[in-house]
Amino acid sequence: MKTQVIQVYHPIDPCAFNEPGRALREGQIVAFPTETVYGLGASALLPEAVLTIFRLKGRPADNPLIVHLASKEDVQHAAVQIPPVFHVLYDAFSPGPVTYVMLRNTDTIPDEVCRLSTVAVRFPSQVAARALIEAAGVPIVAPSANISGKPSPTRATHVLQDFDGKIPYVIDDGSCEVGVESTVLDILSDPIRILRPGFVTAEMIYERTGLRVVSWHEQPEDGEKDFPQAPGMKYRHYAPSARVIIVMPRADETLDKTFADTLEMHQIEKPAIFTGDRTWRALTERLGGDTADTLLPYTYDGEHDIKQATHSLFDALRTFDDQNVEAIFAEGFSEPEAAGYMDRLKRAATGVAEEESINSLRQILFLCTGNTCRSPIAEALFNDRKINGWKAVSAGLAAYPGMLISPRSAEVLHEWGIDADTHRSQPIDDHLMETTDLVVTMTDAHRDILARLYPDRKDDIVSYSVFTKDGRDIDDPYGFSLASYRSTRDRIQEGLDHLLEELRKRY
Repeated sequence: MKTQVIQVYHPIDPCAFNEPGRALREGQIVAFPTETVYGLGASALLPEAVLTIFRLKGRPADNPLIVHLASKEDVQHAAVQIPPVFHVLYDAFSPGPVTYVMLRNTDTIPDEVCRLSTVAVRFPSQVAARALIEAAGVPIVAPSANISGKPSPTRATHVLQDFDGKIPYVIDDGSCEVGVESTVLDILSDPIRILRPGFVTAEMIYERTGLRVVSWHEQPEDGEKDFPQAPGMKYRHYAPSARVIIVMPRADETLDKTFADTLEMHQIEKPAIFTGDRTWRALTERLGGDTADTLLPYTYDGEHDIKQATHSLFDALRTFDDQNVEAIFAEGFSEPEAAGYMDRLKRAATGVAEEESINSLRQILFLCTGNTCRSPIAEALFNDRKINGWKAVSAGLAAYPGMLISPRSAEVLHEWGIDADTHRSQPIDDHLMETTDLVVTMTDAHRDILARLYPDRKDDIVSYSVFTKDGRDIDDPYGFSLASYRSTRDRIQEGLDHLLEELRKRY
């Protein structure tokens, strides 16, 4: 099969997409740009065309697809019993990079699109995407146009790298504006849940609509739990061939200094750098000519710019794959508005920015809610004991990436001579679960939630209450006095001996 590349010219001729539109109606596959990433399109009404998408991508059959529509009026073709909140959110964010999970119209949308009673729909704002959907005259499923697990495509050339000769059409309208997939909202939940972070954040939603939304980790629901409700919830994604090491900003330190220290720590023979051009220039000045010449850079315009970094991330990962680098040192962000960027970057990471990651240590993971108080205290106390063959990490069910440890948590650790100032919060994800031997949650409720999210790992998830003398949870000290933080520290410390005994029994 020869793949035809259709170049887009603006303004778009109303007849420009008649041919690919007809191809979609007849069950063929068409790759096309959206404002987020390039999608691999098929008619959502034709089960065999939908299955072709899964086969081409090597996509797991339980990973649902998003249905793309041209207008709000078309939503009835995909969903039923439309919640009133949909109209509020649509008026604020659509057409645009937001996807809505609603009840599926089973009369039109087949099970092959989604094995649940729900369906995810969105309304792209990219003009070529909208023109194609209108030319096709049918709802279109369009997962990212890449082999599953690899970095998503933001240029037509990326699509051709994976599918040239395998699909009949690729529509080329240059690079995508946003650069990461859409924010997915479960609007059937109260409060609304973010199932996949993206460009539109919880803060943006509250500012524009007054609606409060939460992370999907905070309020997982029973029923249909074996199947993710939206893409990006279950499987590892966006991974280049090279190892990815996230370089997070440190307090009172320039980012180029942090990059230099991290490079020195890892001693990679063929390293690549992804950051802003100003940081790159400062780094080359710091390292000097000989060392800087060994680095392969991909830079965006400016410095510490979340929007520019997000736009360039996937192109950078694919570019470095072409250059066969050994490791990619990529800039991280701690701001809440970087949630989508950090989600993709963490899923791309094949390791963590610690030298321990290349050693054969067993890993214990401490889990709380926000990963700024209890779990980082437990992580620090465990690692302070220097248990042979073990290391501790921590995460939160509803953590924003990159947040510092809370000041009072740091203070009570400093009282015992333990420094946790470099801690940065992270949400629990598939990669952490895959690399962890035992998960210890701060409460029974955390344990039950995580066991529902990862039922195959339930035997490796325990609550800290089994290690405490009174059999009670480790209460959250957030917002209370310094004495409460000391009490939390002391209760965790008192349970450590029982925890270590459990490790000896298990391993």
